[in-house]
Amino acid sequence: MFPLILISQPSLETLTKNIHYRQIGPSRQGGRVVSIAVSQQNPFTFYMAGGPGGVWKTENNGNTFYPIFDNENIASIGDISLAPSNDNILWVGTGEANLRNSTYYGNGVYKSLDAGKTWQHMGLNESHHIGRVLIHPKDPDIVYIAAQGHYYSENPERGIYKTINGGKTWKKSLDIEINGRHIGATEIKMDSNNPNILYAVTYDRLRTPWMFKNNGEGSAIYKSSDGGESWKKLTNGLPSGKLGKIGIDIYNKNPNILYANIDNANPNPNNNRPVLHEIYRSDDAGKSWYKVSADGESIGNRSNYYGQIIIDPNDHLHIYVLSPIVHESFDGGKTWGQYIRYGGDNHVLWINPNDSRHMMMGYDYGMAITHDEGKNWYHPDEIPMGQFYAIGVDMDYPYNVYGGTQDFGSWKGPSTKKGRFPIRFEDWEHVNGGDGFYNLVDPDDSRWLYSSSQFGHITRIDQKTGSRKTIVDDRNDDFRFNWNTPLLISPHNSKTLYVGAQLVLRSINQGESWENISPDLAGFNIDKKGFGPFIYGTLTTLDESPIEEGVIWTGSDNGNVHITRDGGKIWTKLNSNIVGNPDYWVSRITASNHRLGTAYVTYSGLRRDDFRPFIFKTEDFGKTWISLASNLPNESINVIKEDYKNPNLLFLGTDKAVYTSLNNGNSWIKLKNNMPTIPIHDLVIHPRENDLVVGTHGRSIYIADISPLQELTDEILEKDIHLFDVEPKVQWRMVSQPAVSAQNFVGENEPAGITINYYLKEKVVINKIKLTIYDGEEVIDELLGTNKIGINSIQWGMIKRKYRTSEEKIKWEKEQKLIKEEPEFFDYYDAVEIFPLPNEEVDKYGRSLRTRVHPLPGNTDQNYKYYKVPPGDYKVVLTINEISQSKNISILKDQWYNK
Repeated sequence: MFPLILISQPSLETLTKNIHYRQIGPSRQGGRVVSIAVSQQNPFTFYMAGGPGGVWKTENNGNTFYPIFDNENIASIGDISLAPSNDNILWVGTGEANLRNSTYYGNGVYKSLDAGKTWQHMGLNESHHIGRVLIHPKDPDIVYIAAQGHYYSENPERGIYKTINGGKTWKKSLDIEINGRHIGATEIKMDSNNPNILYAVTYDRLRTPWMFKNNGEGSAIYKSSDGGESWKKLTNGLPSGKLGKIGIDIYNKNPNILYANIDNANPNPNNNRPVLHEIYRSDDAGKSWYKVSADGESIGNRSNYYGQIIIDPNDHLHIYVLSPIVHESFDGGKTWGQYIRYGGDNHVLWINPNDSRHMMMGYDYGMAITHDEGKNWYHPDEIPMGQFYAIGVDMDYPYNVYGGTQDFGSWKGPSTKKGRFPIRFEDWEHVNGGDGFYNLVDPDDSRWLYSSSQFGHITRIDQKTGSRKTIVDDRNDDFRFNWNTPLLISPHNSKTLYVGAQLVLRSINQGESWENISPDLAGFNIDKKGFGPFIYGTLTTLDESPIEEGVIWTGSDNGNVHITRDGGKIWTKLNSNIVGNPDYWVSRITASNHRLGTAYVTYSGLRRDDFRPFIFKTEDFGKTWISLASNLPNESINVIKEDYKNPNLLFLGTDKAVYTSLNNGNSWIKLKNNMPTIPIHDLVIHPRENDLVVGTHGRSIYIADISPLQELTDEILEKDIHLFDVEPKVQWRMVSQPAVSAQNFVGENEPAGITINYYLKEKVVINKIKLTIYDGEEVIDELLGTNKIGINSIQWGMIKRKYRTSEEKIKWEKEQKLIKEEPEFFDYYDAVEIFPLPNEEVDKYGRSLRTRVHPLPGNTDQNYKYYKVPPGDYKVVLTINEISQSKNISILKDQWYNK
């Protein structure tokens, strides 16, 4: 044994804290932007929020952004607001207010007093979905909140809330109750001349997993003239009865002028169809209203998701309504056109009060800025806010990652790049349209991609020729397909595909023909059949045992779990065997890679406003189950994966983070590390590269090397030191690429060298941990190790060293002095990546010195020169005092190099 001083026994959190996530994008494929807050003093500084993507800040008019809300315990944002009197005071109302099937809840309001550097949670936890945060123009301690309340259930925390002490306490200002139901609020506006005059909008709606009641008698406009102490419902000239969400705006140069966009669901007497979206105007501060839009013309679409109306701050006749397009009127709403042909599925529009040509718009694909009233737009490309539903990988070198996004199709991008060049948005390729979901690649031949879009439309794509064929048509009335239709390639035959509708479809010829291999496994209930995006009674997940062909598991949106052990001849319903089964949406069922008859099932209570974790395991084909929820927090679970190599290693994706278990689910560790709080929709473990690929719904895709975790066992954890197996690495030949702009997204590559991982049970009190690299019996390099409890990672640049001569040392010293005195010499040769010639000197990281005019300080050494080693077999020896362990290293030749 070697001398150790016990600092602390390594906890499970210590073991995993050094697992690092690489953000690989994409970025141009941005997610839904729902709120923009701009400094009145300096409009070059502004904030924007993604529905599930957190809060971002720019200080240079949108050239670059950085996230400022990543470490709070929520990602879904409803609104952000900047105090007009103090740029340092920023409020965030959490819980997106655009209600759709992928909308996430919030946990109240947050306040920052230092422009977003730090945050305080200020209560209103059960408000869940906040439509607006309104701050008093002179007193930043006075704040109003428009709270919609729970999405899928009734609750009293709805309406308008007010604080007069900066959020220390709250008072419900507007509380509307109809037949025992509390009605939520979506909007509040303030008279610019009199901050005591307020206008609030209530929204009467109710949603279940199979139905969305998007209107009711509780939707209305209210006015207060005393700062919210009392309210009056505005009715003169306005429709009543069944109304949906209402958008409202006030003209600040003359606050008597208001416009409202009303989703009128009452039947039109001429055709008995809903009247839909009408535009109303008031010229007397809401006392009376008159309709300005033409009869029979609907200005807008789906008020639950859109519906904002915006008045040009410098022209009361110029108004906008946001929907899938931007409706625009120049005559006060009498006539309308589409003059801004940008964006798509638009949610927020900010207009500079001092210059109406300067606007910013948020939409389903990100945000954009214009300085010429919408003629030209700039879309920031460096914000990775992609909202992914499902992830796939191929077996190429390097492998590619595929994913389907909310309303932006499906995409393919590299898991890492060759050489020093980062992953950029140009590296991502659009492979399919619609709302993207599963994208599965034939593991035996990555030529074949199976890509799904909403409600069961599945396309087979030949990635070699570009040809495409629809193999499952969502327009087939015989089937009920879920919004995210489950799709599976059989682990036993890559030509065999499975698709879940209300039953299981199988194809044995790449989708050329299909057969039904099950009855209706979801069950049909006429009262809960749903329609469109609310279709109900569908399969949501399926899996086939990788150990035995024909053992298939399924789960449905209404909680059904089934198994067949004979390829679909006989199916067994397992619901009653699962003690604690909530009969909720089955979010994932996963068959074990190691034990026949073992499977894991997770349920999500998101669509019932029940956020408890539901996860169960069976080891006997579903006859008995145990709960693995143990120490998990109240976060709905979306996905579970069992590792290919280590049967005790599990990974979970919840609505907030990744979790891992090293003991087969007996306990769980939060594996957030350097990832933001974000919904995790899918996880994939690459079987060759031992990477965990994480598909987030709001922050694109991350990758983590989990190879050290795969090797961890109880025996290793009892050892004082352990050197892990070293993954083989390709020594890539490099090619030139264009230089990277600071405005471009920079995705993180995997380390360019060989990663050497080792475990320390306790902190070692010594000066040096040494790693020696051998080529046969020859020592070719030495590295200094780190001294952390848990997992340590060191990079070797695939190099060998040679001593410098005295003359070479003198030359090196002169060069270092030159770099220090004349830093302009320290620069890239842009767009060049040079593969070292044989026997050419390189830096410590294996890069040719010809890549730069002069090498980076610290990248070379006074005593040694470095040279690239050729592909082949090497060895590393870890030495701590007198204890040594060794592992082989394999450097692979780049046989895919194409000049």
